[in-house]
Amino acid sequence: MTKAMLIIQDKGGVGKTLAARGLAEVVPAAPLIEVDSSQRMLELGKRVKFFQMRADREAIERTGGAAARAEFDPVIDAIASATLPTIVDVGANTGASLLTVIADLGEDFSAAGIEFGVLVVTTAEPGALACVPKLLAIAEHFAAARFVIENRVAGELDPRMLAKIAADTTLACLRNQVLDEQAAAILQAGGLASIQKLDAKALNAKFGIAQGSRIRRDLARVRLDVMQAVRPAAEWLVA
Repeated sequence: MTKAMLIIQDKGGVGKTLAARGLAEVVPAAPLIEVDSSQRMLELGKRVKFFQMRADREAIERTGGAAARAEFDPVIDAIASATLPTIVDVGANTGASLLTVIADLGEDFSAAGIEFGVLVVTTAEPGALACVPKLLAIAEHFAAARFVIENRVAGELDPRMLAKIAADTTLACLRNQVLDEQAAAILQAGGLASIQKLDAKALNAKFGIAQGSRIRRDLARVRLDVMQAVRPAAEWLVA
């Protein structure tokens, strides 16, 4: 069986794509499928197949809904044709819809030799928390493994609440990341993949030794923390 890890959360801004980038660092041989309104993981180049969502309103009205029903077809076909462990980053407001389609095609994916894991990323924000049990419930019908990452960027969740909404999953957490302003800009521009390529001498020359060193330390810590948070999912993906 070929494994595919779906990284989902219908609320935007929770760090979902950061988790996808972390998985890409931990499993460097894995191709990625990005399903979103705009392409984000540009730094990963040809490793990423990008599928733009969604069908625009004009197309939906013109086709009586056919455009909306068919918009996932290329994504489904790309996942079904995977021959290597694959990371699928699903954009905001798309997770529940895509999971439902995949659940309906469970037998077809099994026949194609595809096995799914699902990783839900959440913060303490009510909108993000509300999505977690809904997404996990849909995934329960077809996912061989389910994972939840608590991103503490908006504060730490009550462990009892987290255990309740993410029951029967493997839990991990990502600490709130306090970054130098320039470090945050570098991370935003180049993702995790750019961190190991940083030139220490060039950073020190541009920002001074104190800030240059702080930038490198901050980014190295972020990369390590994200990779540790996704490690359980990565271990399942390559097992």
